[in-house]
Amino acid sequence: MNLNPSALEDLIRENAALKVENADLQRKVITLEAENAVLIAANASLVEKYNEYVHRHPKRVGVKSGKAYEIKPTTPQDTSGNNPDESHEKKRKPGGQPGHKGHSRKTPENITKTETVDVNICPHCGNHDLSGIQETRTRIVEDVPIPQPVVTAYTINRRYCKCCRKLVEEPILTALPQAKLGLNVMLIVVWLKIGMRLTEEAIPQILEQLCGIRISEGEVSHICSMIAEEFGEYYAQLENEVREAHARYIDETSWRENGKTLWMWVFVTKGVVLYKIAKSRGHEVPLEVLGENPNGIDVHDRFRAYDKLERKTGNRPQQLCWFHILADSKDLAELFEEEGQFIHNGLKEIFHAAKEFEHMGTQDDVKNLCEKLGLVLDRDFSNLKCGKFAKTIYKERDKLFQFMTNPEVDGTNNRAERAVRPSVVYRKICGGTRSEEGTKRYAVLGSVFQTLKLKGLNFIDKGLEIIQTSCD
Repeated sequence: MNLNPSALEDLIRENAALKVENADLQRKVITLEAENAVLIAANASLVEKYNEYVHRHPKRVGVKSGKAYEIKPTTPQDTSGNNPDESHEKKRKPGGQPGHKGHSRKTPENITKTETVDVNICPHCGNHDLSGIQETRTRIVEDVPIPQPVVTAYTINRRYCKCCRKLVEEPILTALPQAKLGLNVMLIVVWLKIGMRLTEEAIPQILEQLCGIRISEGEVSHICSMIAEEFGEYYAQLENEVREAHARYIDETSWRENGKTLWMWVFVTKGVVLYKIAKSRGHEVPLEVLGENPNGIDVHDRFRAYDKLERKTGNRPQQLCWFHILADSKDLAELFEEEGQFIHNGLKEIFHAAKEFEHMGTQDDVKNLCEKLGLVLDRDFSNLKCGKFAKTIYKERDKLFQFMTNPEVDGTNNRAERAVRPSVVYRKICGGTRSEEGTKRYAVLGSVFQTLKLKGLNFIDKGLEIIQTSCD
């Protein structure tokens, strides 16, 4: 085929242009392949996160303590109201079960009043012609009389003191200075407010209906402030006991003050519950309570603020909460199956073995369990989260077995968790506090109330004793 020079040049130019275009397309293909590889990796990451989400969030879930939990489906009922599964499993009736020991109210030891109840007319037919007494039976009924307020007018004799050069008088121990209500009433108000978590609106109604004493809603807050001030010295004493305790259980939770988020810290010892409410969730708050040289062991839930507290207070012995550790390992078991289940089962077995020593273990026993812990955790895991968790726990193995050899220490932080609960319920009912004064007041009153409850003491009686002692 013969081409003229002009056509040949056109073909050469077209061929060169096609080569340039082909090279450009090849570069685009390489770029797109790289982008595709990135997208494939991102998709794999999203699939992994989705699978983790599905594990944590079943189709039917609720939320408790910030974690999802599965709600059991309601048992289907047929139109007749009968359970379709009753043929397979007999429905358990409510109340006491056959063969179980019955429970009834104990008969009071002291009988304060006796009455004889006679019958002269038949209550069924109205017949007056009844026989003589055929038999008798005894019925015990407990009740309380509706109390009436006791109003006392004190005639106070005043005498001149030549040393003080002024008139003096004997203080009245059953009432605070300038108060028109007695200490019993004021302590009942605090008990209803802090212990029973009633509102300022409900407390005056209860006092008026049951005791015949009328107070306003504003007086409830004022009474709490006055009692909190009287408990100030006792509160300081509780703080000192926490500092000197052989073991203390520490936890923290959120608190609300006039819509702002604060943090409530709780310190629990063998006989003390102490609340501190502050703006910070950092180590500064427990450091202020404990000081730089406290005694004893701290039991907590591995929150990072406690690591710095440990360093600031002389690297004292620590005990980590096993319930929190096992809860975290259980999450790993649910999410990552084989490796997570291996970690969870191993830790659970070690914890049960440690508990069997009942605080009477030796250092050799601790060493043996640490070796078993190493067999479970000190290994290579293919899953990064399992490996990171195992490495963290194994690194802190010296903080896991203090309770084995020390009768004063528990293996869990359950004491602090239980002490936090009443304040959480109070916060949810009342929404927290409205002012800085109210926050400090609750910390003092809550500490005193929960401490006396922990000791099994009556708040009214012991509270009266505390105030009267401080007035001496």
